[in-house]
Amino acid sequence: MDRRTFLACAGAVPFVRAGRAQADAGRLLVVIDLLGGNDGLGAVMPWADPLYYRLRPTIAPDRRTALPLDEATALHPSLRAVLPLWQAGELAVVQGVGSVDAGLSHARAREVTGGGVSDDQASRPLSGVGDGLPLPAPDAIERDAMCRRFGFPEGELGSALAGACAALADGSVVSVVQVTLDGFDTHENQPAIHGALLAELAGSLAALRDVLRALGRWDDTLVMTRSEFGRRAAENLTAGTDHGCAGVQFLAGGRVAGGLHGAAPRLDALDERGGLRPTVDARTLNAGAARYWLGESAGAGLASPGGLFRA
Repeated sequence: MDRRTFLACAGAVPFVRAGRAQADAGRLLVVIDLLGGNDGLGAVMPWADPLYYRLRPTIAPDRRTALPLDEATALHPSLRAVLPLWQAGELAVVQGVGSVDAGLSHARAREVTGGGVSDDQASRPLSGVGDGLPLPAPDAIERDAMCRRFGFPEGELGSALAGACAALADGSVVSVVQVTLDGFDTHENQPAIHGALLAELAGSLAALRDVLRALGRWDDTLVMTRSEFGRRAAENLTAGTDHGCAGVQFLAGGRVAGGLHGAAPRLDALDERGGLRPTVDARTLNAGAARYWLGESAGAGLASPGGLFRA
């Protein structure tokens, strides 16, 4: 069993895990955990719905700067760097992802949905992949050098993905990379905080695509974001949002069936706490897509889960 086949990066500190021997040769899964509860309605805006702006009179991005995906849906302007992936049909936007069992606790939601890392750095959908060993963490100078080498934005996520790409470029046998980007618990000052995080996410995804295309790995790669829950539809009194239920997840890769997936958000049919009701079960999506991509039996009942992959 090869201990190099699972590379998990908690922030910029990498961990190596053993992988399953039955994983498809050459397949790479990159899991990006957006810790804190990413605001799906902020990242992917129902910009044609007037109720959206009534619920968020001060924190909704300016409609004139939104990035339209269709007549009803637009990306946050800070996600501009992923537009080439969308235009190439390599970015899937899955709306309505969540679980009614997750509750509002970060720890509980991560345990239920797999939308984050637990204390032992092993999230549920990837449990059983193998035991992990910590690798030496690069210092700040090394991290900056790796970011510059591969064109990643400086920051937590860019540093972690640059380190993973360095391992891939140096010939390491890796099938799963797990990284985190923290800070999505935006109870206050959401416009500035969320915008900066989304810009780092988008820039990192764009750089990752460039590197993996250069390495000839993009068509064999699935990049999947996760988060423990979404946020409530209405803004709070501190220019933020509170814990909700359903949110948005992104999948990217050369064989991803790009486009909008899942049901569009119903702002007129919120749950009792004011959150979006889930239409895509987070556990099914996270576990099914990951295991299907790696060729494991747990995904066999989800042949191309939700039509998310091209043949």
